[in-house]
Amino acid sequence: MKKVTKAELTQIRTTLLAQQGHKCALCGVSFKERTVKNGKPVMKYRPCVDHCHTNGHIRAILCNNCNGKEGKVMKLATACQRAGTPLDWLVKLVDYLTLHQKAQTPYIHPEHKSEDEKRLLRNKKARLKRAQAKAKQLVG
Repeated sequence: MKKVTKAELTQIRTTLLAQQGHKCALCGVSFKERTVKNGKPVMKYRPCVDHCHTNGHIRAILCNNCNGKEGKVMKLATACQRAGTPLDWLVKLVDYLTLHQKAQTPYIHPEHKSEDEKRLLRNKKARLKRAQAKAKQLVG
């Protein structure tokens, strides 16, 4: 393993981007996508050289969003794990969520709203808002 200089990092980023097909290693967005900012075409997604904060190893190129979220998830996993490593905890979390994609109990949480319940609530709020606007118009 060799500790690289900041000057060498540009070439490493270019090499890794090519190896990854110019896509984020996690979410797969293309770093070739462009958008217009201040009248100039710029990269839509900013590539970041992701590295392990424990040992410094460069892992891959991630988009700015994934790079930040990966760091936050690892920090949260570190706070959550009681035994083992944060990675052990994350593996258990993935297993848990995979298992529970299909209901494992016959119960629904009392605060959960179905899509129909959410729609009815939105409609009720919209009706109330229209009624208030109409009352304000009649008074004012």
